[in-house]
Amino acid sequence: MLTRRELVAASAAALAFGPARAAESRRLKLYNPHTGESFDGPWHDGAQPIPSARAELNWLFRDHREGISRTIDPGVFAILWELQQHYVVARGHTPTLNIHSGYRTHATNEALRPEGAALNSYHLRGQAVDVSVQGYGIHILANFAQAVQSGGLGIYWRSDFVHLDTGPKRLWYRR
Repeated sequence: MLTRRELVAASAAALAFGPARAAESRRLKLYNPHTGESFDGPWHDGAQPIPSARAELNWLFRDHREGISRTIDPGVFAILWELQQHYVVARGHTPTLNIHSGYRTHATNEALRPEGAALNSYHLRGQAVDVSVQGYGIHILANFAQAVQSGGLGIYWRSDFVHLDTGPKRLWYRR
């Protein structure tokens, strides 16, 4: 038997993630602290990604060190949208997600290898993002990221961000 609290939580989750939302547009609220640029708007119309929004997001996710962009896997945006929805349900508002790293060129990835960048990083393919959430710490972010994990999830405790990608499901921690 469900408690009242469990029933309310389940109802809220069903409203947030259920079939009724499938036809609604999906919005993202993102900020790139390296460039000062942001995106706050719909990226998906409920049926498919919006081409003009994808172009804007591809640029926001560019390798800011090299000024080079590429097409980002729409699955990355879907993961970020799901992550944001967990905050909406739990906290009642849409937080801004900080995008620390999206696409990386081989030169940038190689320069970041001493800091732990993988040789065959999903960032090189436009299939990964390193993200933090304005106003919230790593513990809440790590819990919500685990709830939406569909591919790789790296939790970087000291750097206060998580890595999410659309590759095979796996999990790692870095202190």
